[in-house]
Formats: sequence, C-alpha cells, structure tokens
Amino acid sequence: MTLNLAVETTEPATAGPRGWSGLPAVGVGIFMLTSLVGASLIFAVEPMVAKILLPTYGGSPMVWNTSVLFFQLMMLAGYAYAHWSQRYGPRRQPLAHLLLIALPLFLLPVTLPAWAKAPDSWSVAPWLLLVLTVMVGAPFVALSATGPLTQRWYSWSGLPRAEDPYFLYAAGNVGSLVALVSYPFVIEPLAGLTSQTRGWAVAYGVFVALMGTCAVVAFRGRGGAAVTEEERPPGTGAEEAIGWRRRVKWVLIAALPSSLMLGATTHISTDIAPVPLMWVVPLALYLVTFIVAFGVRRRPWLASTVWTCATASAILSWSLPLLSAFLGILMLPVDLLWVVLAGLACHGLLAEDRPGSRHLTEFFLYVSLGGALGGSFNGLLAPVLFDWGAEFPLAIAGLAGLALVTAGSEGERREGERRRLPGRRTALRILLFTVPPLAMLLGVRLENVWLLLVGMLALIGCGVQVLWRQPRAVVATAVLGMGTVFVLQTGSDLVRVRTFFGSYKVEQEGDKRSFLHGTTLHGWQLTGPGERTVPTSYYARTGPLGDVFAAYGQAPAARRTAVVGLGTGTVAAYGRPGQRMDFYEIDPEVVRIARSHFTYLRDCACEVRTVTGDGRLRMAEAPDGAYGIIVLDAFSSDAVPTHLLTREAMELYARKLAPGGVIALNISNRNLDLRPVLAATSRSAGLVAAVSRDGSPPNRVSAPSLWGAIARSEEELRPLTSRGGRWQVPRPDGPVWTDSYSSIVGVLRREL
Repeated sequence: MTLNLAVETTEPATAGPRGWSGLPAVGVGIFMLTSLVGASLIFAVEPMVAKILLPTYGGSPMVWNTSVLFFQLMMLAGYAYAHWSQRYGPRRQPLAHLLLIALPLFLLPVTLPAWAKAPDSWSVAPWLLLVLTVMVGAPFVALSATGPLTQRWYSWSGLPRAEDPYFLYAAGNVGSLVALVSYPFVIEPLAGLTSQTRGWAVAYGVFVALMGTCAVVAFRGRGGAAVTEEERPPGTGAEEAIGWRRRVKWVLIAALPSSLMLGATTHISTDIAPVPLMWVVPLALYLVTFIVAFGVRRRPWLASTVWTCATASAILSWSLPLLSAFLGILMLPVDLLWVVLAGLACHGLLAEDRPGSRHLTEFFLYVSLGGALGGSFNGLLAPVLFDWGAEFPLAIAGLAGLALVTAGSEGERREGERRRLPGRRTALRILLFTVPPLAMLLGVRLENVWLLLVGMLALIGCGVQVLWRQPRAVVATAVLGMGTVFVLQTGSDLVRVRTFFGSYKVEQEGDKRSFLHGTTLHGWQLTGPGERTVPTSYYARTGPLGDVFAAYGQAPAARRTAVVGLGTGTVAAYGRPGQRMDFYEIDPEVVRIARSHFTYLRDCACEVRTVTGDGRLRMAEAPDGAYGIIVLDAFSSDAVPTHLLTREAMELYARKLAPGGVIALNISNRNLDLRPVLAATSRSAGLVAAVSRDGSPPNRVSAPSLWGAIARSEEELRPLTSRGGRWQVPRPDGPVWTDSYSSIVGVLRREL
C-alpha cells in the first residue's frame, strides 16, 4: 500500500496565495517540511528525556509510561491552544504563535533538575510529571500545536488542497516515525546525552524559523483577507454540524489504541528491558497506523480489519493473560501485532469520520483527549485500581466494542448468515470449545510453547469464524472472558500489591513461600523446621553465588557486603557474625514484604541494613573501597536494569570495591544473553569478568541460574576461575553499554 502524500497542483497559478502564485509547490513543501521537523522534534525528545530520567527512578518501566502520559497531556494542551487560538484569524493568530514558540528558546537545552528524585512524602508518578513539566513542558506544548496549526494555516493559504489539509497530518507522522526509528539506531549510538540535548536545541531554533515562514504564507494567502462563511468553498465543513455523540465516539476510539500501545510497551519493557528500543518500537508502529489511516484516500481494508480486531480481541483478552508467562519472548511479536491491528482499526475509523477543515482543530483536540485518557488510565488509574497488569488485557477487551461501531445492516448480516452452512457453523463451534483449548492445556502441561502457540492460533481462527458479524456475541465473549481472568487473579496469595516499580505477589505452597515480581519468580524460602536459613533458588550454596561466598566470604574485606536488590533477602543467609550487609532497594514495598513475609533478614547471623533508593545512586554515597563483595540482583520481573550494567556503573562499583574484592551479578534471563555485554563492558572499564551457569535441574532448594563475576584483574578472579572449570572467561565481543547507549539488539536470545 502506498501513501498518497503527493499534492495535486492542477489549480491555476492565480489560486495560490499572494506572493506565491507562481510557486505553489514551494509553499506546499515549506508546510510539509515544517510538519516533518516539528513532529520529529516531538518524538526525538521523548526517548531522550526518558533516558535522562531513567537512572534517577531505578530503571522502572513505568518511567516511560509516565513520560508518555506527560507528553500526551502536553499534546492535549497544545491542541486545545491550537483550537481556541485559531478564532483570532489568519492575521493575528500566526503572529501570536510565533511569539509563543520563540520563548522556550531561553529554556534550552534540556537539563535534569537537581531535585528530580521524588521525596519520600510524594507518590513517584505525580512528582515525575512535575519534573517533566519543568524540563521540557514549555517547548513541548509549543511543538504539539504544530500539527493542527500548520494544517489550519494551510487551509487559509489558498495553496493546492487547502480545503483538505489532512495530508499534512500524515506527513508529520512520517517525521515522527523517522525520529523514533533514528533514536535507538542512529542518535543514541553516535551521540551522548549532552550532545543530544544541544543538538535538539539547535533543531528547535530551525523549527522556529520554519514556522515563521509558514506564518508569512498564511498571512499573505487568501485567508489573509476577511473570509465570511458564505465565501467559503463547499465541503470545508462550514455547514457541518458536530454533535456530542460524535465527539464522544472520537474520544473513545482514540483512547483504545493509546491504552493498548502503552500496555504492550509496559509488558515488553517489564519482561525484556526498559531501553529506548523497547519504547520506540510500539510507538513507531502506532504512528505507522496513523500514517496509513490518514495518508490514503480510500480504505477498502477497514471493515475487515475492524471485524478481525474485534472478534480476535474477544478471544485474546482472556487467553493472553493466562498464557503470557509460558510464551516468553514470543509475546513480543504478539504484542506488536496487536498495536498494529488496533491502530489500523481505530485510526482508520477516525480518518473515515474526520470533519471538514473548519472543524479540523476541534477534531484533533478530541482525538488528543482520547489519547490522553488512554494514557491516564495506564499511567495513573491502573496502578491504583489493579494489583496486577490488568490494563493491557482490558484494552484488548475494549476493542470488542468496535463490533458495535461498525456493525453492518440487518440485510448484510442476513446475507452473511445465508452464506454459512449450518453444519459448518456447528462444526466450528465444536472445534472452538474442544480442540484448541485441549491443545493449549496440553502445551501448558508439557511446557511445550509451540503446542501452546498453535492451540492459541487455532482458538483465534475458530473464534473469528464463529463471531464474525455477531457484534453482541463478540462483546459478550470479551466481557465473560475478562470476568474469568479477574476471578482467577483473585487467588489465595499471601500478598498481591502493585507500586510504581512493579507488581508483587507472595505465594505459599506447602512449606515453600515464593516471591514473584511481574511474571518472574524472584526466590523462595523454605518454612519447615530448621530450613528457614537455607539459601535457595538462584542463591543456593551449590550454585555460582555459593562459589563466590565460599571463595571471598572469609576474607577480611568481606566484613562489609553490598547487595543491590533485596527480593526475599536470601543473600543474608551467607552472612557471618561480625559482618554487615547493606541491601539497596528502590521500592519500600519490597522492604516491607521481605521483613513481614520472609525471615532471612531477621534470622541471619550478620548485621543487616536496608537502604531505600536506586542502588547505583545510593551506593555512590558509600566510602570508596568499602565493600569486599558487591552483589547485583536488581531485576524488575525479567527486565534488565541497564543503568546498573553500563561502563560508568562498573567504574563506580570498582571504586567502592575493596582490594581483592569481587562483584557478583545475577544475569539469569529468559530473553537476553548478557554474557557478551558483561565481558565487553567490563573490559572497557578496565576490569575482567567470568561467568558460571548452574544448569542442574530445578529442585526444592535450587533453580538454574547464570552469574557473572568481575574483578580488577585475572589474579583477583583466580579463586573462582580455578574451581574445576566451572567459571569461564567469556569472549569480550559483545556491545559495550554506556549511560548513553544500551542496545539489546545483539543480545536477544534466538532460542526459546
């Protein structure tokens, strides 16, 4: 499918604005370039600012979601300004806007305030919104008004297609897409954050100059004269009535893909890594659907896309939450496919229902309101209302309502039913309720991800066949499915809680008490007599961490140990009398859970101190050479805390390490192979690394794990590397992660 972004220039030269009558293509090009640059600046600053904030907020995936919510709210403010200010007409409004967009030049480049860390008395999300407002609020509001204003100014210009300037919206989204894709692959690898902020400030100055040129064109165009409603050409929306039912529909349809995109981003970031690549890919696909929807003149694919989206959502809304833990990295393409499908369906419906140019700014205001409401639901309401990640399946279930929006006439439905043979429908229903669920159950039982995936795809196929053109059945299926999911989520867990940093759950099964963060098991404790002090799971004495404490735990330098990431507090089981362990934990809720539902901290033989805050930032406050052993285990679900594994972080740990000490890192992960990164980044920091895998089958005490160890020299690693070949020195041929660059493209696992 090709995008029709070309502009017809068949009008006579006299149809152009005064001063541009002979060069209509130049005027069109200026407006398209301005839309491209403005949108590019918007979507280049988003990942840049979020990356600046990430270390201060512990690498939480919610940093990106909260940042996106902020940008959506600022976009809404910009669209509201664009809508209400255009009433001043083509003479006064462009001049006023030029003054507005010039003022933020005095606030650039973007910098992180010294008070960015949230006080203990504040909730993290509202404080982060305040920080973002100070950092980039003014220039972002000015930029966000670019889209609707350039289109409105173009409608005043008298240039070709001035009566239907929506093609500039698609052009702006192309600029957004280019900026998003460029950030992780071009901007981030080539420039540090300081260079990025300075370059963005220069580009903003260029944008101001381009907007000034557009203002001149609009001012000198036919819109520069007083144009009465009677003089407007037909089809510009002058006579079009916009009712509240239509406005509400715009808001709801825009809210669904926004919420779903953010839900998919959280899901991906939580289980892989909160890095720009995992942020920008869903957002880029979301923008592609905008480009396709508003960039083409005809949409013959829309009806089938909407029905496919609605019927598939009725099935997947309840099956995906139950299966995501088993699908692993296969959920990545599933999540991204949903972003595309929902975006094409919803944005296609919005493009079909767009009003004439007179109501253009109002239309985008309500579309922006819908996007902001979807973001607010994910970023503000969902963490308060739900103790698990319910917003993603709820957004999928909400897509079932599209069946009601696009339900065909009774005649079309009857015709569709006549084409179906009763026997075929009965057979499909039998397949729907028997074979696919059995295949999925067998896949779960056998832990066979491919059988599970085939069963899910078969279930979707049968469900679409049965529910096609049955709007009430589609909605009922989604409602019943989500009801089932909510019932299953209200189990007999000892703890189920959600904070800004993640969702937690404590389960008890027999004498085994487990702690889960997101979809990942983060350790357990045996509660039987005499077993409470036994280190278990990834920290068992028979595993790599047991080797570390056996080799270094008796050294005088080990009298003080640092542990980044608390979890159940299992590492405290290695403590000896006279030692002290400092546990760095960013989330106070985890500290509460570790002290109230697990006893490692209470029963250990050493002195224990818990320090609340980001481990890297708080450890920087410790004296140099303070720790004989540093243990890094600060994973959020299965996501990699990239800011804890960069070259700058390694250099910090080395300063805090006592002579002869060692840094132990838990790099166990279902989706990423971090061994090449660990080796290459350590070497770039002047350190050496070794890795060891505990590949023994899981049992009551231990679980398979992969650990790395880092020291200042090979000699200081010899207590580990000499242990019968269990510890190996990996090849340093992976990417070097820094605070400015942490690509995960080369470390994604290829095997399931």
